Amino acid sequence: LVGDGKQFVSASLWTVGPTGPELLHVVGAPSALESASREVQDQFLLGSTQTSELGVVGLLGPGAGRLGYSFTVTTPPVRFIAYAEIPLPANRRSPVAPDSPFSGLDNADSLFTGLDNAVYLGRREAPASLLTSSTDDLPISGRRARETVAFGDRTLTLVMSPTEDLGGRLLAVLPGLIAGVGLVTTAGAASLTERLLRRRDHAEQLSDENAQLLLRERSVAQVLQHSLLPRDLPHIDGLDLAVRYEAGAADLEIGGDWYDAIPRHDDEVVLVVGDVSGRGLDAATTMASLRFAIRAYASEGDDPATILAKLNGLTDFGRDGHFATVLCMSVGVRSREVVIANAGHPAPILVSDAAEAIETHVGPPIGVVDAAVYRTVVVQAPPGATVLAFTDGLFERRGEAIDAGRARLLRAVKASQGSVEAVVAGTLAALATDGATDDTALLGVRWTD
Repeated sequence: LVGDGKQFVSASLWTVGPTGPELLHVVGAPSALESASREVQDQFLLGSTQTSELGVVGLLGPGAGRLGYSFTVTTPPVRFIAYAEIPLPANRRSPVAPDSPFSGLDNADSLFTGLDNAVYLGRREAPASLLTSSTDDLPISGRRARETVAFGDRTLTLVMSPTEDLGGRLLAVLPGLIAGVGLVTTAGAASLTERLLRRRDHAEQLSDENAQLLLRERSVAQVLQHSLLPRDLPHIDGLDLAVRYEAGAADLEIGGDWYDAIPRHDDEVVLVVGDVSGRGLDAATTMASLRFAIRAYASEGDDPATILAKLNGLTDFGRDGHFATVLCMSVGVRSREVVIANAGHPAPILVSDAAEAIETHVGPPIGVVDAAVYRTVVVQAPPGATVLAFTDGLFERRGEAIDAGRARLLRAVKASQGSVEAVVAGTLAALATDGATDDTALLGVRWTD
């Protein structure tokens, strides 16, 4: 996104230090904000830490200026500020693109009126606040329209003025056209109106057909998604299992979240929850291959760490464009012993007298590091305890610190009572209306003996 011809000419990361904002790293051209006065830096960057809106600053000195944008998570403590700049034309002139709705408006030969326009940062029409304009004759005077619109934490002022009579040459020749053409014009207008009405009816029909097609495609995508997941959970004496899968995205693309429960014998089951990066058919294909590979390795009797190590050799981020986080657990029925290996995945939660996250050895995600090494941690569960494993879509929210999401998850788990089915359903329901946009898989296991 940064570089010549890209969206931004410069991007940088700042930290909030004891003496004020400090620059950590720059990508692309040097940051113009770095050359600004300390007062400008402090006022803008520290101000952006107080709002969740996009911060906007105009670095509008002589010559080619820049428009800067900042964003930070406002949940205390605020540590980092992301900042990027776009260049403004040196002469502040705003050319009209050929495919723009305004193309032809400044053409003297056009049948339509021409327009002058100017855009200012803030509410004042001052030269120091000018972003772009289509004319050097500023400020625009005479017959004009002025409007202010919100832009991040700032305001843009738009000023437009016609360069000739509204309607231009069209209104000048219209009386002669009506007098000369007469009934032909009237008949043509009637024909045009009738044709436009037919096109409107046709467009409405196409809209209804597209809506129905969209619903059918979404249904097919959901059926395909669920066909890649286990149809039923196994029945194991001494254990109760419950699961929920919730698609968080509104589009048609398939996600890469999955779960699985693999009995090895009457006294042990392997539980897996994973999340492949990205969306679409490629992500779903990667998810299916990893899921079936785990079932094969589990059937050979491998422990969770060995399963993840073998799995790591099946995918490569540089080659496939996808990596995966995976939590693999071997659960003993009578021993209540849980052996856990973690490949970059959120830690599971143990629910007994309290609900708390289980500390695991977190290894690299699958497909990121060659010959990655994974280690297990062994947890002894109390009688009647419940273990919950899940993907990050359950608690992570965009623009929020991850610790806040984990704390909210623990509160939801503590508030859910009853069977493991009720705990899983209650936890998901408590978090489902909290702005989730990512897919969610949630798997719970409880010892009944």
